[in-house]
Amino acid sequence: MGATKCDGSCHDPYYQAWKNSPHGKTYELLKAGVRPDAKKEAGLDPEKDYTTDPACLRCHTTGYRQRGGFIPQGTMYKGRDVSSRIDPTEPNFEQVGCEMCHSVAGGSQFRVVMKNTKGDFKKSDIEKYGKRWDYKNVCNRCHGHNQSPHKGDKMDAEKALGTAAIHDWKKYLSEDNADQDIVKDGKVKDREKETAVSQEKSIVIENWKIHKGKLRFLKDGRAYDYRKDKVFYK
Repeated sequence: MGATKCDGSCHDPYYQAWKNSPHGKTYELLKAGVRPDAKKEAGLDPEKDYTTDPACLRCHTTGYRQRGGFIPQGTMYKGRDVSSRIDPTEPNFEQVGCEMCHSVAGGSQFRVVMKNTKGDFKKSDIEKYGKRWDYKNVCNRCHGHNQSPHKGDKMDAEKALGTAAIHDWKKYLSEDNADQDIVKDGKVKDREKETAVSQEKSIVIENWKIHKGKLRFLKDGRAYDYRKDKVFYK
């Protein structure tokens, strides 16, 4: 669905905060010459352009190799360029967007539930569509993944739980979007009293390999099966 769909009339302060966070700039890190010291430390060529490298795109973009997700630049289909739009002023799929941390399947059905209930839903109502509440696990699915070249980047997920460290949305509240403060209306606090399945049994950390230049999800490393509309737990 993309991060820009979460912006607008629903989650503007959250989008603005994310846009200015490190997650809102992950695609830039793949460009040649950006953060050369970190790349050298990871054994990468700091002068190489990694923006089309499948081994990098899964964790640096949103939904790469998933339905509707990011499509790298220069991708042609039936003579037409079908690449995802890149817009530095309005980041979307080309960054680690909302769905990469909050969803295992994409957020289109989340949007339906949120609109139909005006945000007043239970964790179980939306978890069945792939909403994940296992935030301790969600950081390590990329930062601690065995495919990551940054081996020292394995995070202490407990410290990463504070939303201020990820997207400090309160800084971006204004007169225009004050009605989008989802904490103030009390619905979030009510949900915090519930326990979701993914909080008790973490969602499987997906695994993949690069085969003939393409990213392939391993059969026992899938977090979600579209054919069965099923989330896999540990």
